[in-house]
Amino acid sequence: MLESVASGCLVFLSLSLLVSLYRVVRGPSVADRVVAADTMTTSVLAVVVVGAILADSRDYTDTVMALAVVSFFGTVAFARYLVRGRPVD
Repeated sequence: MLESVASGCLVFLSLSLLVSLYRVVRGPSVADRVVAADTMTTSVLAVVVVGAILADSRDYTDTVMALAVVSFFGTVAFARYLVRGRPVD
């Protein structure tokens, strides 16, 4: 049962990655591209988590959490740059 649910999750995450990749390539603005890249990062992290669940392993949880924090701060820093027009202080 768990394997079939995880496989379904991987299918939907793959679709999410494809849609986000389209938005990164064809985004009408830079802000849309940054949000799509953040969404792609989140989807990749979710794929890693689902893979860890399937492998019954806890080895990647710290790495996933650290990368999620770095991705979040990167998106916030870029948003501040877009609003203020200068690098983050």
